[in-house]
Amino acid sequence: MVSSLKNKKNSFLPKEFAIAHELSFIIHDVMAQIIQSGKEGNFFTTTIDIENNDDNESLEKSNDIFAWLKVQNRFNDRAKVLKITVLPAILSDMLHCIYEALESSRKSKLNISYMLIRKPLQESLYLLEAIVLDELDFSEKLAEDPLKLRSQNAGGVNAHGIRIQKVLDILNESSRFDASYIAQLRYDKAHDDSFDGICNHAMHLFTEHKAIRTEQLNINFIFSGWEQKISQWSYLYSRIPYLLFYTLCIVEYIVSSFALTTPEYLDDIQRRISASILLWWRKVDEHYKCQQLNRFVQVTESWLNEHCQSSGYSLPTEKDLLRMSDTGAYPKEKILSVKKRNMKYKIHAALNKMLVKQ
Repeated sequence: MVSSLKNKKNSFLPKEFAIAHELSFIIHDVMAQIIQSGKEGNFFTTTIDIENNDDNESLEKSNDIFAWLKVQNRFNDRAKVLKITVLPAILSDMLHCIYEALESSRKSKLNISYMLIRKPLQESLYLLEAIVLDELDFSEKLAEDPLKLRSQNAGGVNAHGIRIQKVLDILNESSRFDASYIAQLRYDKAHDDSFDGICNHAMHLFTEHKAIRTEQLNINFIFSGWEQKISQWSYLYSRIPYLLFYTLCIVEYIVSSFALTTPEYLDDIQRRISASILLWWRKVDEHYKCQQLNRFVQVTESWLNEHCQSSGYSLPTEKDLLRMSDTGAYPKEKILSVKKRNMKYKIHAALNKMLVKQ
């Protein structure tokens, strides 16, 4: 992994947030690589079986593939086409926002950071969750009435929590993540521990909702001094890795439905991220720790320890974690072994490119 801070100019990010910043970019880069690999391997395309000559003739006469699929009642095909079309588009847009938010944070432009993360967390992620929950329902709403896919239509914070719990059950991640907490972080204006109020303050000079009303003799975010910026950084970097990792779990689940990835490669990515999560947590200020995040770290650490031991390696030390986060190496794994494994991934990616060109 290439450092997101090394040799960067105009960086004002305090050192205590460097690991969190790097972790956020690691998760960002893994999702960006999914898009890149999908394009190179032609995974974001699909085929539709034509069952007879009549279907073939009617399709040739149609100017709109989605209209034809609707007339033919081929709703499963429509859902499949929309899923592989929407995923890279939505994810790419999300990653652009997240990248610029992190870069703005590095430059101490935190009002820009909070403005940029609102859309990915509240709207884009909601669409990806909708695909996980019911891709047929998602495709029907997108085709017939896209406004039904607005996150506001899900109801209040409690309704979002119920919906997210269903997502976690499907992902088999209920032990790691807290559905109510994810909903709170994204949608609860009235809670101090939530991005919603902060993002609204960043977007608007004056806010009137009782939970986020602008104080007298103040203009939202405009008068932030260094002490306020430290608080803004502390909150951002104690919460955003949690939500980014949740997003990655969703993306990997959707991708697994149409593109095969070797378990070895997935484990390699999980090792790198898990090691980074443990290193990040040690740097989070106690004031910003909470039960839900602690549970997230504990489950991640348990997975990593069991994974290392079941693979024939010892429990990782801090030195092992630093190396693992950078290269994916197991504790005390020989350099040659790491290089051989990474070379295998590169060969596999190159073969996918060659197969697409043929």
